[in-house]
Amino acid sequence: MAGLLQDFKSGPLDYYRKKASFDWKKLKVFLESEDAIKYQNELYKELQKYPDYHSDNIHTPSFDEQRKKACRQTFIYKSIELLSISYLIQNLKYPSTATRIMIQLAPSSTIKFGVTDTLFSNVILSMGSARHEHFMNDSESGRIIGCYCLTEIAHGSNAKGMQTTATFDKKKQAFIMNSKNFESAKCWAGGLGQMATHALVYAQLITENVNHGLHCFVVPIRDPKTLLPYPGVIVGDLGEKLGLNGIDNGFLMFNNYEIPRINLLNKIGDVTERGEYITPFKDPSKRHGAALGSLSVGRVTITAICEAFGVKALTIAIRYAGVRRQFGPDDDSEVPLMEYQTHQYRLLPYLAAAYVLRIFSTKLFEVQYQFSIDSVLGMNREQLPDRGTELHAISSASKPISGWTMKEAIQECREACGGHGYLKAAGIGEIRNDHDANLTYEGENYVLIQQTSNWLLKLWPLVLKNEPISTPLESANFLSNAIHILHNTKIRARTPDELCLPENIISIYQWLTCFLLQRTHNKLEAELQQGKHLFWAKNDNQIFYAKDVSIAYIQHLMLKTMLDKVSETADQELRNVLLKLFALYALFSLDKYHLGTLYQGGVSDGVDLTTLIQESILKLCFELKNDAVSLVDVLAPPDFILNSVLGPSDGQVYKKLQSAVFSSPYAMSRPNWWQDVTNWKENVFKNKL
Repeated sequence: MAGLLQDFKSGPLDYYRKKASFDWKKLKVFLESEDAIKYQNELYKELQKYPDYHSDNIHTPSFDEQRKKACRQTFIYKSIELLSISYLIQNLKYPSTATRIMIQLAPSSTIKFGVTDTLFSNVILSMGSARHEHFMNDSESGRIIGCYCLTEIAHGSNAKGMQTTATFDKKKQAFIMNSKNFESAKCWAGGLGQMATHALVYAQLITENVNHGLHCFVVPIRDPKTLLPYPGVIVGDLGEKLGLNGIDNGFLMFNNYEIPRINLLNKIGDVTERGEYITPFKDPSKRHGAALGSLSVGRVTITAICEAFGVKALTIAIRYAGVRRQFGPDDDSEVPLMEYQTHQYRLLPYLAAAYVLRIFSTKLFEVQYQFSIDSVLGMNREQLPDRGTELHAISSASKPISGWTMKEAIQECREACGGHGYLKAAGIGEIRNDHDANLTYEGENYVLIQQTSNWLLKLWPLVLKNEPISTPLESANFLSNAIHILHNTKIRARTPDELCLPENIISIYQWLTCFLLQRTHNKLEAELQQGKHLFWAKNDNQIFYAKDVSIAYIQHLMLKTMLDKVSETADQELRNVLLKLFALYALFSLDKYHLGTLYQGGVSDGVDLTTLIQESILKLCFELKNDAVSLVDVLAPPDFILNSVLGPSDGQVYKKLQSAVFSSPYAMSRPNWWQDVTNWKENVFKNKL
């Protein structure tokens, strides 16, 4: 490990770093491995070479400048071997690492690169065949620029309701693409607005007046040499957004636009020259399941992106809390903000959440990549549909819960930094604006999380029949014991130490999932028996029922994944701090989401559960306060990526703040319209007279 990780420069943060109960370098190596850290260091070194990735975080570029910079950064990404698809596929543990580094450095260009390069190629790789390899090669070489078009103006999450059509013409050996009206225009695709030359378009595949459902096509939309659209294609930009304005999100429509038959990605379905539709999946649901796994990559990536944004904000706020002093027990002393219980409660549960999400999203990335590789190579073909469906269910819950959690974390970080946190130079405002999109794209959260509950509800009848439940990713296998869990779970802990035991916490979350799933199923069945349509029964079954069971299920999986990771180390210091983070996230989430349910289910066994949980949370926060700075040191990006005057690794907040304030173009300047001020003053005075 010698030379792998450098010590931080001495400064104000030494006060807490010397109090840490663990070695931050050991924890970083445990979480990420020496090889992954070597990869990080190489990538950091490579990225620092380019002036395009350096920003003073003081000047605000114009809309067009943001677009140009993001586009240039995207091409730089494409030139870096460490970020190439072939390199990342060979090193399965690196994709999540690369994503975190890139999103923390340059969010717009990272998402643009992820869509136009990585997603474009990965979808072709997993859903296409040899006849589509030239598109991947052209994309990697930069000859074409891709994008991914699923959402339509009037249809987002409801993929089955998409109205764009691709009708096969036997004589022309071509698909005729059409958009019914503006409502069926493809929209929000990153890179589509101004620059994409090729689009992966999901459209209803029609042969001989038979609709075979949604399929994916590679569609040329602009001339690569001129970037002008082809006849029959209407394409444009959606305009300025709340954040991520380096990404040119666009809209796309077709008017009898022809593409070759072979442009259909044919892994799950194909059309012969004679116009016959063929598929390796006899069961349409199996075909749908295989497609779902490939479509999950966006949500899996966003789960990691949410954690990366949250870590960046938490690093700033916690380091600032270790330096900023305020009040004290007497008039002559001030203490760091981190010593205040209010500050600990505001920040440390979200730090615990960041650790849970870091471990979980890393594992989920590996699962997703393995699924993609198996799809490409045709391995485990029989298992792919069920694995894809489960991956869809997991990612449909992990993306919302990580998005909601880090939205709250980032806002809390902004407020916890007081007035200075409102400065652009603090860096938190841009994190907040850029993170906001995570709550919507790849599926609006409240709509998306229903996919998870729908999958879980299909498992409950198996519980009632006493049939074993065995899912490919084992995320719901504990439901095999659901009846036993419901009848025998009691919270008998009487002290915070007892409540924080991992087996007690896992037991509580398993009970919550079973109880909420049973209750949701029973309510749904009761409404169906009363004659309510299935659609409306499900609609009226979301709040306090289906949504809650999805949250409990994914939190259980996240906690179980973290516990599995902790079991891999024998270092007692690392185990102790990780188990405290595990317990803090679990109990904070119980207090936030599930306290009422625990009382409704009668599992408290006479314990004043509210008081016990709250006392445990505060105890854990107090025990972790001295570790907080070192804990963010483990996850934090280097200063050139963090780019904040409040969160530098040396703790020299006020020197950085002074430099930023004095460097502002407005700091010592007189407005160029100063004479107007004088005239307005004189006019006001005259009017008064």
